[in-house]
Amino acid sequence: MVWPFSSLASKAGFSNGRHWEPETGLADLTGKVAAITGANEGIGFITAQELHKKGCKIFLLCRNEEKAQNAIDRLNKTTPGQSNNLVFVKFDLTDIPSAKAAAEAIQAQTSRLDILVNNAGIMAWPYEVKNGVEIQFSNHVGHFALTTKLLPLMIQTSKEPGSSVRIVNVSSKAHEFSPKPDFSSIEAANQEMKNTWQRYGQSKLANVLFTTALQERVQNEKIYVNTLHPGNIATTLTRGPSASYGKLVDIMEPLWKMFGMTPFAGAKTQLYLAGSPEVEEKNYRGQYFVPIATPGDTTDYAKDRELAEQLWKLSEEIVSKA
Repeated sequence: MVWPFSSLASKAGFSNGRHWEPETGLADLTGKVAAITGANEGIGFITAQELHKKGCKIFLLCRNEEKAQNAIDRLNKTTPGQSNNLVFVKFDLTDIPSAKAAAEAIQAQTSRLDILVNNAGIMAWPYEVKNGVEIQFSNHVGHFALTTKLLPLMIQTSKEPGSSVRIVNVSSKAHEFSPKPDFSSIEAANQEMKNTWQRYGQSKLANVLFTTALQERVQNEKIYVNTLHPGNIATTLTRGPSASYGKLVDIMEPLWKMFGMTPFAGAKTQLYLAGSPEVEEKNYRGQYFVPIATPGDTTDYAKDRELAEQLWKLSEEIVSKA
């Protein structure tokens, strides 16, 4: 069903009304392997659920083992008989050694990796530097550390017959909030800004720039790297705004739940990029998508190749020192 105010919703960051359903739009993923960060709740959980239904083995990369196991139990009820296809891997987005260890754990348990969905995120938290990185900038740095460590396995997988490897970086329309960034040093990236939304915007801008730089590096491989805005979704990411703004967010939360997209709707665009045959058929590479499953546009900063390379260089330096 197309929402009657789809044009307004699209401008506000909601759905444009395109009809795409994972049940019919995803390929058969039997024998394929995926890794999903933040897979225990929200759109990460829905992504794991729908890929698992299609026969895909899922590594759930989560910080909290108890919550991850609860998610695995729920997934097993949804798709019984595939319990061996669900594996918890410890992953803390704000801890680079954790990202490296997660990649090593995956490599030790599988000889292929077809899909990587960098879904976990920290939104609108008060200013804090954790493990040397501004906490929201970990939205990029943690995923950079994980992805680059897993890249050799994904390149290897892409060379096998019938492979169509996907890397999906979950960004946000909030990348538009970022002022002109400075990625010349970690001190510059860590700088305080006017408000928490600008710092969040910088991290989401970094997700887009990382997508551009990574796709260029695997352009000759059968690897499709894309990024997206999932939509404005009623999820637990409101914990960050609550920490920053207190009771005001609690007052607004009922409206957020009323008008926000459901996690199922919010997961559709990343599911499309992770498993739809259309991505390969249309050769979508290094693109930014908006809901539902539609190529969109970004800011000029997000199109800046020099900025993307500056970010890549800084990210390598940060990861090498951790």
